[in-house]
Amino acid sequence: IDLAPTEILFISKPADYSLPLDENNIPEFFYRHYPEGTPTEIAGTSVEWLFPVTDPTGPLPDQIDFALYQDTTSSLRFKAHGFADTQARYDSTEDMLREELVNPLIGNPYNAKFGITVGDVAFDNLTIYDRHKRMMSLMDIPQWYLPGNHDLNFESPNALFANETYKHHFGPTYYSFDEGSIHFVALNNVEYAGVEDSSRAGNYRGFISARQLDWLKNDLESVPTNKLIVIATHIPLLATADDGKSLPTTGPGTENFTELIEILNSFENIYGIAGHDSSNSFKVEINHNHGWKGTPWIAHTLAEVRGNGWTTGVVDPRGVRDAMMQDGNPNGFYLLKFDGIDVVPEFIPFPFGPDAGRRLRIALDPILESSQSDSINRGSLQAGTKLVVNLFDGGVRDTVRVSLNGFPELPMIYTVRTDPYVDLIYQKLLGTDSQIGAPTRSAHIWEYLLPNNLAIGIHRVEVTTEDEFGQIQRAAFSFEIEEQ
Repeated sequence: IDLAPTEILFISKPADYSLPLDENNIPEFFYRHYPEGTPTEIAGTSVEWLFPVTDPTGPLPDQIDFALYQDTTSSLRFKAHGFADTQARYDSTEDMLREELVNPLIGNPYNAKFGITVGDVAFDNLTIYDRHKRMMSLMDIPQWYLPGNHDLNFESPNALFANETYKHHFGPTYYSFDEGSIHFVALNNVEYAGVEDSSRAGNYRGFISARQLDWLKNDLESVPTNKLIVIATHIPLLATADDGKSLPTTGPGTENFTELIEILNSFENIYGIAGHDSSNSFKVEINHNHGWKGTPWIAHTLAEVRGNGWTTGVVDPRGVRDAMMQDGNPNGFYLLKFDGIDVVPEFIPFPFGPDAGRRLRIALDPILESSQSDSINRGSLQAGTKLVVNLFDGGVRDTVRVSLNGFPELPMIYTVRTDPYVDLIYQKLLGTDSQIGAPTRSAHIWEYLLPNNLAIGIHRVEVTTEDEFGQIQRAAFSFEIEEQ
């Protein structure tokens, strides 16, 4: 094989086989060819690397072997963990990550086949990689990674050498593997423009390089067109939500998404996962409006492990912050449940904090007026008051129904707006060291206009939701109306 210096040779694991793992449960499917190590002279520029990069590997061996083991537990039905933006910068925030994410998953209680982190493994401080890998290994499953914009070597003069520390720790920035009837493809869509000066990092954009697209064409040549292709990127492929009544809310996207569409168009089943957007989670249907010719599929911007950030929100008794996202989504992770070519992504909020164990939140907008400043959901009802539901990680194709005081269920109205709970918390914490990010218009809110003539007394609310994947959630709520 003709392998140029600073290239990484890797294989694509077939289904029914497993790979050897290193001491941190990272699959060993690649060989770094860095005969003289990561260069310090690039495009006529001297580079002083701030974080560890690859040491010299010497001449290319005559033979490179990759081990594959028959997987006796292989099945068309399996589960995997999806993690978006673990993104700790300091030892203290890595502590929070351990408490929130790692401890509940030690020993693989969900029986997941593997985990995949869709970028922003760290937050600019890449010295934390060693500790992070050791912690994630406690889950006792293979851990796949791909890079995000906070995993860059900002001192690099160009995109080609922008992930040298990431490659040193995790291997290639794009790759594929098979599990069951699924072909997983990880792509690096963070294109770095290069350092601007010694004190300022350069810009980046969501863009898939021509080299990766060429590789992907070759990679998919041997993949049956009826398999499910899971595309994992850091920056979303497309992020938008529209209620048909107001301006859509949008997030970051991939500039040359249409080029990817052209490559994938011959395949029947696609699902995309990404992270990056700490303000909102999105489930965008990719259809004929985007140049897609087949069955519509979902480009899913996952809610983040670090939520709006490990330094935002109130500190709980453990010393961990309530890092709620700006759309009102609690931080958490995903259990991706695969059955043949079908996938059901279950969002799981972390098991502590105000939303522990819940999949939706119910609030009133505006809150009830009371002469007692410490009242909670008790007071007089204003005309136009709405019941508002935030279905965590929901989307426009989900249904939400409400029963008021035991009467038959009625549909709630999908609305792109801020979560009134987030509005309230933002104002309450503004100017404190627990301040959260400003509320953003959420992609998963539903409203129901309450009757103005509700009787004095306590009122019962029961909400039932069903998402586009068939997952049903239920929650209850109550409020008390008093005389003015």
